[in-house]
Amino acid sequence: MSKKGILLVGLLIFGLAALAQFTFNWIGLGAEDMRMVDTGHGVSYTFDANPSFHSNNSRFFYFATRTGIRYVPSGGGSGGWQGQEQFNLTRPLMVARGDVVAVGETERSRVIFVYNSVGHMYTVALDHPAWGFSVNAAGYLSVIAQVDGGFHIHVYNRQHSEPFFTRRFYHVDYPMRYPVAAEVSEDGRYLAIAYWNLTGRQTSTEMEFWIIDTQSSRFGTDGLFSGKDLDEAFMVMRFMENNQLLLITDSQITLQSVAGNAVEEVWAEPLNNHLDQLAFYSNSRFAFAAGAPISPGGRDADPLGTVNIFDMNGQTGRFYLGRRATHLSMGHSALIVGADRYFHAVSARGTSLWHHHALHDVRDMIFLDNTDTVLIAGAQRAYVWRRQRVRDRDRQSNAAGDE
Repeated sequence: MSKKGILLVGLLIFGLAALAQFTFNWIGLGAEDMRMVDTGHGVSYTFDANPSFHSNNSRFFYFATRTGIRYVPSGGGSGGWQGQEQFNLTRPLMVARGDVVAVGETERSRVIFVYNSVGHMYTVALDHPAWGFSVNAAGYLSVIAQVDGGFHIHVYNRQHSEPFFTRRFYHVDYPMRYPVAAEVSEDGRYLAIAYWNLTGRQTSTEMEFWIIDTQSSRFGTDGLFSGKDLDEAFMVMRFMENNQLLLITDSQITLQSVAGNAVEEVWAEPLNNHLDQLAFYSNSRFAFAAGAPISPGGRDADPLGTVNIFDMNGQTGRFYLGRRATHLSMGHSALIVGADRYFHAVSARGTSLWHHHALHDVRDMIFLDNTDTVLIAGAQRAYVWRRQRVRDRDRQSNAAGDE
């Protein structure tokens, strides 16, 4: 081809490229990126409502306040419900597992309401104030109640608004022993109770394992079949999938397998940092954000803000936030970690999915339909935001921060 022909071909290609670029920019193609956009849906509340939120990988979310509870569709429209029960709570606490939530007072609750995605399941009225309560995904509610001279631990379910299992003990028998947690396995067969033992120079932990399924009570004495003493102070425990109990103390994380009448350790992981934040995904994953080192000097400690991600086989990922974490939540096998107004969505392997800078203070942020849809709760309103492609000319009207 002659030089003139080559020049004409080059000019033609350049012209076509310029035309394509102009066309793409004009109609918005090639000039789009992913941004957080306010969908216009959400819920409002008063500044002192003490709202709490929960969603189980769903386009619906639970919304509880001092006066009641709602089950709200993230996209508006029908399909949700509003609880008929009127709350009169000072500091409401909502605990959740799967599609089941329980709502009561944060301290000394006398009544606890239990719901699932269909609506109200049952209500428990207590004769004595509750120190704490927990619920599992099958609707089993465990309550630690303070009585004169000791404590009662009750277990309820949908068929029993009166306790079908009660563990009683008194300070005259156990002077410096206090129950701090009670958890029921998802199949409703096992109950694990953790106690603080304050008789030594440092707090230690005592565990009890009970069979509360009356069909299986032939093991042990009156259902008690195993115990465990730990030199460390108890912090958190939770029954995970396949009747495995996750136990977190001030020095380690352990996974215990509960089967038949035996309790065996599956794995243990030392803790070198205090935990600033802790979150769970269903009963299959959990993550925690590292705080200050436990030991002086922090020789083996993680950098502040390191997020460690686990499944039931051990650690799957790690994410370095670079500052102290103030928020952590999980959903869709991923997590949201935040520091003040800066938030990151992270995969189970620790890979960043997206980040978002909120323009206002945030009470909470949780996943809804998927990892691109979130509920962002502010001072007096919770907004549904969704990541979507936004053209250049629309960005000025987008209220979301850069990401």
